[in-house]
Amino acid sequence: MRFGSISLALTILTSSAAFAQDCGALKQVASLDMTPLGNGGQMLVPVTINGAEQKMLVNTAGGISSLTDKAVETLDLHAIDASRIKALDSAGNASRSYVAVQDFALGGLQSKGIQFMVAPNPNAGANGQFVGVLAGDMMSHYDVEMDFATRKLNFFLKDHCPGHVLYWNPDPATVAVVPVSFHKPTPNDSRTGFRTYVDRDVHIWVPVTLDGKSFKAALNTGAARSTMSAKVAKFVFDVTADTPGSVPLGAVGGNPDHKIFGHVFSTLTFDGVTVTNPHIAIIPDLIGSKDPDNDYRTDSHIKRVDDDIGAEITIGMDVIKQLHLYIAFGERKLYITPAAAPAGAAAPVALH
Repeated sequence: MRFGSISLALTILTSSAAFAQDCGALKQVASLDMTPLGNGGQMLVPVTINGAEQKMLVNTAGGISSLTDKAVETLDLHAIDASRIKALDSAGNASRSYVAVQDFALGGLQSKGIQFMVAPNPNAGANGQFVGVLAGDMMSHYDVEMDFATRKLNFFLKDHCPGHVLYWNPDPATVAVVPVSFHKPTPNDSRTGFRTYVDRDVHIWVPVTLDGKSFKAALNTGAARSTMSAKVAKFVFDVTADTPGSVPLGAVGGNPDHKIFGHVFSTLTFDGVTVTNPHIAIIPDLIGSKDPDNDYRTDSHIKRVDDDIGAEITIGMDVIKQLHLYIAFGERKLYITPAAAPAGAAAPVALH
């Protein structure tokens, strides 16, 4: 499938704070080699779990880092079905199980006694290619660079000069800066599906405009395609599987009632970044459909607690793999340049 071209508009990065004498230099604390997962563009990175070398899927839309059922069994971990968080996926699965890992290492970054959710999809990682998902909750402790040209996932401290992150010296005319927000659960469990508030769930949201309509879209490195919910496609754009130009793409779990189809829109823009003729996969609204605890909210006989949790639009690897990203979690900004090998890049300070 061929996707449209991407154009980048110039955003001025300078500010008085950026040139303050007391702000710090960019300090790199870890660098990981990314390896592709199949042909969809998703990337795996090496980790160490209780001394065993493993691979995890880089997923900015995962929210909470998780391990698969198979990994829990293979690594001889004990799953506890008593999490204060309910993990959901787009296929309707739910999980309240978690495991504790005594030793976890991500390059030179090491943690003790860390907890992972058990992935809600029982078939996740069934082929053994990866043991789980590295999500925003872990990445957000640092700034994160995703260089898809050189297949590097780099981690930096947040205490650098504001705006001084593009150490690879790109052409200023190809730089864009996008404000980001971090979608987290709220204390009201009747509206979110979470049992109690836990400040761990981190999704990266960016403002986008699709064919003149404004949305907040989730940045999703764990998905091959950019997606839109069937509800938004129908009620905002009057697009269904029967609309001229829609192309069937299969069904969730092979269920003919849960069809996935593709549709070509005119433009997808997130601030200075414009994708022409984006091919969007329209997916059914299934979040919470297999959750036995998805009760009706106390204030409504229509909506249930898992309703309206998923992103209306996600930006997948079909778009992201064409970019070089620096996610400045401390600044709440996403810096974007084309995914091209840098010329004359100045290496950041490396901490050992």
